[in-house]
Amino acid sequence: MVILSPALEDESILIRINCRTNLFYNEDIDEIYSGFRALLIDSGYYLNDPLNVYVVRDTIYANDGKYSLEDVKLDDLLETSENDNNQRNNAYRRIHPWKIITGRLLRYTTGNESCYTPVLEKCNTNKQGKDFSLEFDLLIVVQRSTTIADVRRQLDNQLTQQLDILENSTKNKNQNTINQTFRHYYIKPINQIVTFLDGEKDTVRSALQVKYPQLPMNQPFISIDFGDGQLTSLMTSGRLFDVHKNLPPKVNGGQQTLVDGHYAYYHYMQDNFDDNMWGCAYRSLQTLCSWFILQGYTTKPIPKHSEIQQILIDIKDKPKNFLNSRQWIGSMEVSFVLQNYLDVECKIIRVERGSDMIERVRELISHFNKEGSPIMIGGGVLAHTILGVDFNESTGDSMLLVLDPHYTGVDDIRTIQNNGWVGWKPWSFWSQDAFYNLCCPLRPKIVSS
Repeated sequence: MVILSPALEDESILIRINCRTNLFYNEDIDEIYSGFRALLIDSGYYLNDPLNVYVVRDTIYANDGKYSLEDVKLDDLLETSENDNNQRNNAYRRIHPWKIITGRLLRYTTGNESCYTPVLEKCNTNKQGKDFSLEFDLLIVVQRSTTIADVRRQLDNQLTQQLDILENSTKNKNQNTINQTFRHYYIKPINQIVTFLDGEKDTVRSALQVKYPQLPMNQPFISIDFGDGQLTSLMTSGRLFDVHKNLPPKVNGGQQTLVDGHYAYYHYMQDNFDDNMWGCAYRSLQTLCSWFILQGYTTKPIPKHSEIQQILIDIKDKPKNFLNSRQWIGSMEVSFVLQNYLDVECKIIRVERGSDMIERVRELISHFNKEGSPIMIGGGVLAHTILGVDFNESTGDSMLLVLDPHYTGVDDIRTIQNNGWVGWKPWSFWSQDAFYNLCCPLRPKIVSS
């Protein structure tokens, strides 16, 4: 069983509530779930910053008093003024446009608010029975115009749905202890979030592909994982994503063919690590790895410089003293690491001279159309990442969209875009007499179960 959200809009707000509880019983499982359902009726919710409100029964408690749930909309509680520069940077620190508000479940415990006397209860630890650990992870999609009363109804509805799923899973698997969590995935082709019990991804994928034939059969259909995996790590790293967004084209009448999906911008001096003048290919490789994470191909973390070096040592490409050195790597080493770390095959395009690069324009267009992954290019003394092609079929004019890992400043999108650290480059950008290798990662071939 899956829970599908309504279609998302750019202004949608996601409200996420986590709750974990243990249920001990020694009788009929139906009775324990029935009793728990009764408790859910009296649940309340605390919604974190920027709302900072308590939602209980028919009342909402805010900083300036209490109100009826029907009288307050989300828009009444949201701040609208932000520093413009921070707002621009924050837009590039997310890979989605939606505001996410977290919170927690409040369980009703007493019917008499004046009763504060503590109660001591002795438990028989030798009592025979079963202990269930239940984890709820609610995620609803609402709008700024949604009333708090409707937020409450949607949260209650999904809480009941998740309990139904857990109860059904408990009965079918007959496990002594249930310790399963819910997962939320945004599926780009249908623009919805699907929620299901962890461990049932293959079953859910097969069912969704029957219902939605437009979902890809040979690649992950998951665009964003709202779980606690590498996406969470990337999103809290302070990095910028998709820094080419909103750049105007430069070729008159050209057709842009761009990287498909999201990536993180890695460059010199990040993570308090000084790799200035030698780590450009390492940073380009990290950007490529981030693309495979954000497309749902892997859950492995972004490798650090020393980990990249250790991989090359392990496959006998480099000697042991390569570890913790400041030695450069090139396109071939990047392909070796992708193959051995992520099991990703790469196509290498060899260009004898930079002046011949333009002859590869259709090959690059084909790569972005078919594979969609960013390309690492190394040659001379520099490494860069290619994100797209702008090409006019009639005139033959073209430019490449280039991401530069040599940047050493703070992650400010204005500086990065205005100063050309990401931008459209003419073919003269490449040293005309230098030799280049282009590492073009290929999508892993995933077969739906």
